Formats: sequence, C-alpha cells, structure tokens
Amino acid sequence: MTGPGGRSPERRPIPGTVCLQGGGEFSAACRPMDAALVARAPGRIVVTALAGAPGQDYRAATANGVRHFVEVGGDDVVGAPDVREDPDGALAALRSARLLVLPGGSPTRLLRALQGTAAGQVVVDLLAAGGAVMGASAGAMVLCGWTVLPDSGLAVVPGLGLLPELLVVPHWDGGRGDWLQAIEAVVPSHVTILGVPEESGVLQQDGELTAVGRSSTALLRDGRELQVGRAWRPA
Repeated sequence: MTGPGGRSPERRPIPGTVCLQGGGEFSAACRPMDAALVARAPGRIVVTALAGAPGQDYRAATANGVRHFVEVGGDDVVGAPDVREDPDGALAALRSARLLVLPGGSPTRLLRALQGTAAGQVVVDLLAAGGAVMGASAGAMVLCGWTVLPDSGLAVVPGLGLLPELLVVPHWDGGRGDWLQAIEAVVPSHVTILGVPEESGVLQQDGELTAVGRSSTALLRDGRELQVGRAWRPA
C-alpha cells in the first residue's frame, strides 16, 4: 500500500471488510446495517472509542457501543481499555477482535491515538487477517488515505491509509462547502470523495464499495449517488 498522493501500481484490495459510516452510530436505524456486519465477521466484537477524551468520555462511548452490538446480535462483545491509559490491557483486547468498532468524536484525537500507539498496527493486522473494522464519523475518516481535521483548523492530512484512495465526508447533507474547498486544494484528483450521511455507510470488500444503511452515499467528484444496496468499483 502506498501513502497518500500516489497510486499503488497493482491496486490490491485489503483482505478484510471495512464499513465506513457517516455518523449517528448506535441508533435504532443503524441496527440492520450493523447486524449484517456482525454476520459477516463472526467472533469477538471489540469497541474502542479513541476519538473520545480519556476518562469518562471514552468509557461512556465505549459502553454505548457495547450495548448496541449486543442488541444487534453480537454474542461476544467487549469494550477495550483505553490504549492511552492501559496499553497492555488495551492491546490484548484489540488483538482478540474479529470486528473492531471505532465510534465517532474527534478525528485528530483518534488519528493521534492510532498512530502514536501500537493500536494502529492492530487495525492493519486485523484486516490483513480477513477481519472487519467499522468506523463511524471520525472512525471512518481516519481509516482512509486522507482525512479532514475540523478540530485542527480544517487541516487535510494523510490518514491511517488502510483505504488509500478514499476520503470520507461524514454527516453528509449536501453542504460542507468549506470542507470541499480545503479537500480540493490538497487531495489528488484520483482519490474518491465519499459524502456519507448519518445512519448510513459504505461497505468495502474486495475493492468494491456497496452503500448500506438508511440513505445513499454521494460520490462527490463524480456528481452522482451510490444507492443503497448498489455496488461500485472505483476505476
């Protein structure tokens, strides 16, 4: 996988499954989408809300995710300790995941946590082993080749790079002109920009993108919509 700004010469899809959600995670409307994801990745589900601040914010968001995935049919759902406070305990939990859940919050905080600890490598290893990762809002943003950091002056920077030729604009409702202007100034033209509404998402598997959830996803540079249930393979 190459870093942002350059194409991979062979475009090899990652072995695992990634679900990029636009926000509003853990709501009732998300249950069918998340139940289908659980069915795709049988095994332990681990929630780690690293886009939240350490302490009560982290614990509350993680517990909310655990409750939701139990409700949608997860048989073995746990919350990981915060890797910023308990690295050993957190990494042990994260490495046990078959489905890893990254809820929303601050993309700056999440990107720093993943890049500044071994948690980021755990995500890479999980997908390489055929596992699944669900990221919502900030979680979806930082998994891509590029991410906007609205809490850092609307900077547009390289993300974790698991999906190097994607960028997610979450909470998409047709606006965010300031985001799009910042993106177009930095992000190479071959990168696909996804406008993902709340309670909706895009499932990436074998290099193919399928819209899931409540609403269609916008392919912003193409000027068209990817309807729910429809699959599309970027050129």
